[in-house]
Amino acid sequence: MKKSLFIVIFISYCFSDGYNMQLLSNLSFNQTCNDITGFYQDEREFAVIGLQSGAAIVDITDPYNPFQIEIIEGSSSTWRDLKYWDRHVYIGTEAEDGVKIVSVDNPDQPVLVNTVFDFLTSHNIYIDSDGYLYVVGADENDIWIYDLEDPANPNLVGTWNLENETSSQAGYCHDIEVYNDKLYCASIYVGYFRIIDVSDRSNPTTIISHFTGTDGISTHDVAISEDENYLFTGDENLGGHIKAWDISDYNNINLIDEYQTPQGEEHSAHNLYIKPGTNNLYISYYADGTRIVDVSNPYELEEIAYYDFSDIEGLYVSNWGVYPYLPSGNIISSDRELGLFVLSVGGISIIHEDVQDISLDDSPYVPFIAYVDSFDGSIEDVILHYSLDNINWDDANMNIVNDNRYEAIMTFDQSNVIVYYYITATNSIGQSSNYPQIEESISFIYGDLIDIVFQDFEGENNWTVESTATEGEWEQGIPFGTSLQGGFANLDFIVQTNEDYSENGDKCFVTGNYDVDQPGNGDIDGGETILYSDIYNLEQYPHVLLSYWRWYTNDFGNNPGNDIWNVQASSDGGVNWVDLEYTSISMNKWHERRFVLSNYIDLSDAVQFRYIASDLLNDGDVGSGGSLVEAALDDFKLEIINIEAQFGDVNFDGSVNVVDVVIVVNIILGEYTPSDDQFEIIDFNNDQLITVQDIVNLLNIIIEN
Repeated sequence: MKKSLFIVIFISYCFSDGYNMQLLSNLSFNQTCNDITGFYQDEREFAVIGLQSGAAIVDITDPYNPFQIEIIEGSSSTWRDLKYWDRHVYIGTEAEDGVKIVSVDNPDQPVLVNTVFDFLTSHNIYIDSDGYLYVVGADENDIWIYDLEDPANPNLVGTWNLENETSSQAGYCHDIEVYNDKLYCASIYVGYFRIIDVSDRSNPTTIISHFTGTDGISTHDVAISEDENYLFTGDENLGGHIKAWDISDYNNINLIDEYQTPQGEEHSAHNLYIKPGTNNLYISYYADGTRIVDVSNPYELEEIAYYDFSDIEGLYVSNWGVYPYLPSGNIISSDRELGLFVLSVGGISIIHEDVQDISLDDSPYVPFIAYVDSFDGSIEDVILHYSLDNINWDDANMNIVNDNRYEAIMTFDQSNVIVYYYITATNSIGQSSNYPQIEESISFIYGDLIDIVFQDFEGENNWTVESTATEGEWEQGIPFGTSLQGGFANLDFIVQTNEDYSENGDKCFVTGNYDVDQPGNGDIDGGETILYSDIYNLEQYPHVLLSYWRWYTNDFGNNPGNDIWNVQASSDGGVNWVDLEYTSISMNKWHERRFVLSNYIDLSDAVQFRYIASDLLNDGDVGSGGSLVEAALDDFKLEIINIEAQFGDVNFDGSVNVVDVVIVVNIILGEYTPSDDQFEIIDFNNDQLITVQDIVNLLNIIIEN
């Protein structure tokens, strides 16, 4: 393949994975997202997704091309709950916004028509099939009930409290479902589910309260079977999972089965819903994505499909909500970091473990393996698409080995390059799928790239710091780790790393490197801190790969998920800057980022980089400026792409000439320190020294050429 320019980012950290469920589209909002609902109106389908700063109404009639219609603005909050009734959308939040009522009579021009201010904050809202609005997690009462006969003007008809006619921690209903005049309540703070008779909305009465087996924070949500004989509960804590209860006899309630994802010990379930007429339980399972469990036999719960949106790890990350009730059969889900996902059940599933960097010391062969299933027909073909420049592409058939395993064993006609690839599959009824589904391709290094610069920050360097933050600026050293106890399970969440990334070493650049008891005493506050690299001469190289390992977290505190991590590059010594990374996505672990620089800047003699972490403060936003923001940086590297090293080519410009002689002379005089790769190229006689004899050998090469 011929050499050519590279045009996209080399690698992303948001690869998806699915089984019996396909991605139709994804729409991001550049801010933290939360819950989701949907509605069908005038032969169109819509999603309403909660955002940090409001709620977005999105047209998903064409599920492959969703588009945002409007954002209904609200106070900053990570909690927002949304429901639809009779051409109106209702928006509750834990910010002091009451419940907003938005007319979508003309869905292309939504209008805020009223706000319920009987309380300021709420956690969840629910609307039953009879047109009653229930508000929970609000002030004064455990449950507020409104008649929506006039949907723009709710009429309060009743309230319910577990204790003493006032709201209480024991009576707090975190999530509810109302079905056949019964309200099923998840009392998260005490680990109970409750069943309440609401046939008389003006006077709800408690039928039963049942302990789910876990003291304290546990029972987050409930879903009832259509025959009302079985209740499913979801725990929201470390290892939180799904429990099935036989409630056919209220005097003899029994736990009959439990469901957990393969990674469930480290993760938590969130919201759950049973779609009528299907016996399918739909679960938003945080880090494990949207899962579908067959509950036709509640004694033997069986997972039948899933879509995991990303490899972002944590307890309360990724999939917040799911809505499975659209007439099209499509599923919409909300991802905290990545936005709205439109999914469908069935089709073709491709499961693949990404190829990692390949060293050619052992073998030039690269195995590509995929497990491919079709749920609506037989697999016709599985194709590997690959490129060495991300412009010119070739294909190779992947052959079936056994059952659903397909393989292709490849070598490439160049080494020391980046290989880009993706996999597609089609079935006998014309359906197709590809891996990855969100990103355009996956990439890995084939061979060994030559180092220009490697900086592990163990010793002295020319990197500098500039800061407007009141504290938490960048500094080099052995990191002091910090953690935060909190969340519904009162767990320890790591905020700042307590170790560097380098294999041999213990130092890195970190923000706010203080030995403190509380992370809020050592994080970035009130501004931004900027770490500037040295200035590098890269003009002689055709293509250069930038890589570094970074730690960035911003998802705790009063304004989580909104502060920005920004990495920029300059080709004129810092006069003008171009973004490489600009994100609010938090990842509290060491993570590598790679970029082909020629996609972004000219490779000049004055290339510089800067790493910006900030604690944003917005006028009038009481939550901003109160986030816990920490960052760290290690193992910065610049490497040459697609260069075959030859003796004497000290500057890797593809030829041996007098410039190389000058560099070697400067090395002997102590004016220049060679990299390990340069040393090997200069040391012709392998005596582990660079001497005048090496200059003689170099001159002979030039004369022969």
